[in-house]
Amino acid sequence: MALSKPIGGGLLETRGWLSERPSDFRGALLAGAQPRRFDKGDTLYHYGDPALGLFGVLSGAVAVSIPADNGEEFTAHHDGAGFWIGDLAMLSDQTRLVTVTALRDTETLYIPAGHIIRMVRETPRYYADFYALTHSNMELALRLMANLAVANADHRLELRLLMLDERLDTPGGWLDVNQEDLAAMVAVSLPTLQRKLRVLTEAGMVEQGYGRIRVLDRSRLLSACQA
Repeated sequence: MALSKPIGGGLLETRGWLSERPSDFRGALLAGAQPRRFDKGDTLYHYGDPALGLFGVLSGAVAVSIPADNGEEFTAHHDGAGFWIGDLAMLSDQTRLVTVTALRDTETLYIPAGHIIRMVRETPRYYADFYALTHSNMELALRLMANLAVANADHRLELRLLMLDERLDTPGGWLDVNQEDLAAMVAVSLPTLQRKLRVLTEAGMVEQGYGRIRVLDRSRLLSACQA
């Protein structure tokens, strides 16, 4: 649903891809921004949808899900404020490759594709700024793949928790991730994940809550995954 009144770029101008772009580009992009709010569980877009624009997360958090060849869908990533998504399909004029869902009440800025096309036609060098976002998201995807390929399941869990924690507004806060999604993210069974989380909890490295978890000691967790 749309917000009742416009909101500015806020944190998006100080964190993530947009914060690293030139001021003229930021101004041109935000001139076409449309505030959109999503309730917990709402879908920003589905796999296979036409790519009509770009989303930046102002507050809240989203889950990125990917379909498997057997028809199942699994959660590949969670992210929060400062995260932008929707660039790849939009810039290539293809359909969406993932499903993006709000993990809690989430405010976003939506940039329609038409506005982006006008920006690039009027200032062709802006194309490099949009491809910088694609590069950033590809870097994220490759990092996720590399960490998932780590043979030691304990280390896969520790690496994923560290990665999720670092992408919070303030590391050390609560991660809105349930155990089922976390198990899928690190490619282990739910009972295996629960056993591993219990070990980390008893060691004082993480704290568990209902449907959420937080990292208490990043340095020890990092040392554990490098052992």
